[in-house]
Amino acid sequence: MHVIVWLVPKLAAALFAMAGFVFFADPAPLSRILADWGYGRNFARVFGACALASALFLSVPQLRLWGVVVAGFVLFGTTVALLERRKYLYALPGILLLGALPFSLASI
Repeated sequence: MHVIVWLVPKLAAALFAMAGFVFFADPAPLSRILADWGYGRNFARVFGACALASALFLSVPQLRLWGVVVAGFVLFGTTVALLERRKYLYALPGILLLGALPFSLASI
């Protein structure tokens, strides 16, 4: 059980760091999708900053509560956006990660 409590925040932080770096890289297909969905030019940078902040907060035990809060807002927003556009399969990892976030608080 102790390994799971230690591993969940680390994996969540790694996933958010990866997402943050992808959004900061702003590849062309991602930019087109975001533009088609009506998001502004700098949305990718703002979302990337939020994802990187939540990764940083999740990796530091004293700031983990803030990481769960920021990650919860990010995941809820992206899940709702994907579900509105009927991208159910793409929303599933976000839903699962949103459900796993409370386990990150077990190690506080």
